[in-house]
Amino acid sequence: MDQKTILLSQMAANHNEPNWFVPIERALGGLTNQQAKEKSGDSNSIWEIVNHLIFWNERYLQRFRGNPQTQKIESNDETFHHENEENWDDAKNQLFSVLANWTTAVKEADEEIFERSAHKDRHDPWYSVLANINIHNAYHIGQIVEIRKSQGNWDSEKGVH
Repeated sequence: MDQKTILLSQMAANHNEPNWFVPIERALGGLTNQQAKEKSGDSNSIWEIVNHLIFWNERYLQRFRGNPQTQKIESNDETFHHENEENWDDAKNQLFSVLANWTTAVKEADEEIFERSAHKDRHDPWYSVLANINIHNAYHIGQIVEIRKSQGNWDSEKGVH
């Protein structure tokens, strides 16, 4: 199995194909605006986690496509920005869209790109960066499921007991 096939399999498991864990589409399914905004203590809300995932996936997707980075951030905390007046469904759909765009970009990429460095100042090949993005996404999907369990709105029939 080549790198591209492995990465695409991981991306599908994160996005919409149940595998060893719940994909993001299932983790967010049926969640209301209010539930997405709910916070416990100083923990991030599900909506804030979704905003964080959108930020980093979009940022690296643009880099993968060779587009310059325009948005500067001082700290990772900024990526967990609070929801504004936007619609929760719009936020979910934006995340689903960037994940689908990632899948398309990887499918269409030449194999050589996976060996190229993803960063100017160090050699992190794209296959490694993409594997870590997938792990990062899976980590936050697990957080979302745990938050939903603590809120009492998780249906274990969706895949996690």
